Amino acid sequence: MRRRDVMLSLGAAAALAACQREPETVETPPEDASAARAIPDPASVVQRFYDPYLVADGQIPPLAEAVPWSAQMGADLQAMFARSQAQGEPILDFDPIIDAQDYQLSDVRAATEAIVEGSHASVRASFTNAGQHEEVLYDLVWQDDRWKVDNVRTAEWDLRTIISG
Repeated sequence: MRRRDVMLSLGAAAALAACQREPETVETPPEDASAARAIPDPASVVQRFYDPYLVADGQIPPLAEAVPWSAQMGADLQAMFARSQAQGEPILDFDPIIDAQDYQLSDVRAATEAIVEGSHASVRASFTNAGQHEEVLYDLVWQDDRWKVDNVRTAEWDLRTIISG
């Protein structure tokens, strides 16, 4: 089993601002001036968050870079990173993407549960981690022409609550 170090630093906070991972989108060739850009399925965006965990000896990016964060969540994470640095210990001591510190993932699936196209969506990721079934919920918002994560939660915790406390 591998362990992901989630000790957060100011360097991670600075990297947050540079987090510009582009989701793949399928564009419809414009037939007229009103042709709209196709919006990707939010589940396909979330599914890609798990790719590094499934690769043997894969490099797991720092939390600040692991997903495209919404403007508000990005600012809240930066503030939490700064508080963690000042305290000398992490506020967030686990990886919210996998709801654990250690991981051995398999059977990763993501499904869109609700969507208001071009506004917000809810996606449930389910997977097996070291033989145990896990589910993580993502609240996404449509910002800057792509889906961005505005919160991550399970039945036991809510990332927005953890980082703002």
